[in-house]
Amino acid sequence: MRSISRRGWQSEQRDDLPLSEILHVLWGWRLLVIGVVLLLVVLALLFGLVREPPYTAEAAISVEPQERLVNDDEREAFVEEVRSTVVTQEWLRGVMRRAGWQGDPKGFKSRLDFETVPQGDKTVLRVRFSGTGPEESLRAANAYAELFVARVEKLNDGGLAADAVVESRAVTTEGSSLRLLLYAVAAVAAGVLAGGAGALLLEGRTRSWRDARDAELTLRAPVLGVIPDYSTVGEED
Repeated sequence: MRSISRRGWQSEQRDDLPLSEILHVLWGWRLLVIGVVLLLVVLALLFGLVREPPYTAEAAISVEPQERLVNDDEREAFVEEVRSTVVTQEWLRGVMRRAGWQGDPKGFKSRLDFETVPQGDKTVLRVRFSGTGPEESLRAANAYAELFVARVEKLNDGGLAADAVVESRAVTTEGSSLRLLLYAVAAVAAGVLAGGAGALLLEGRTRSWRDARDAELTLRAPVLGVIPDYSTVGEED
């Protein structure tokens, strides 16, 4: 089916597209929209997989000064001071050995993350390790927490004056499934928007109607009949 002056109707009547027409256009260009969505989903999943290791284990260490401190800021500063005193290259190599880490110290340190959290009258140091497998993450987080406490007890003989206890061991790991699902959902939404915008743009540039429904939506009037286009039949013969 062809139109001799479709662009004129578009310029006058297609400034505000109703939902029915938008859905019709998207359905007509559904392969384009689906292709864009699939492309963005694949890119989002690849990004989620390479952005960070998929398993994260967390252990918590309670660190308190033997002398009472006034507020949370002082306690947090004290915990950071203790951590900087405890964590040495030699000590870190001991953690790596207990965790069974086969890589270099720089790679091990890059997978560690810390957070100091006040909890009532005590301050908790949360230690997270992100690895490529659940067992690797659990071993590393727990090894760090256990050796941290042991090191604090040893340094107390030299005047550190801190009490450290493993508040909670890492027993489960946080997988990447939820994060990847969120990436996929965001990619689907972005793909529909991008594909839909592209479809509407291409539809506005076309000069022909695909079917009677397309003509009705463009002209905003019912189509009572369709006359086939035989203008090219003679040319083919």
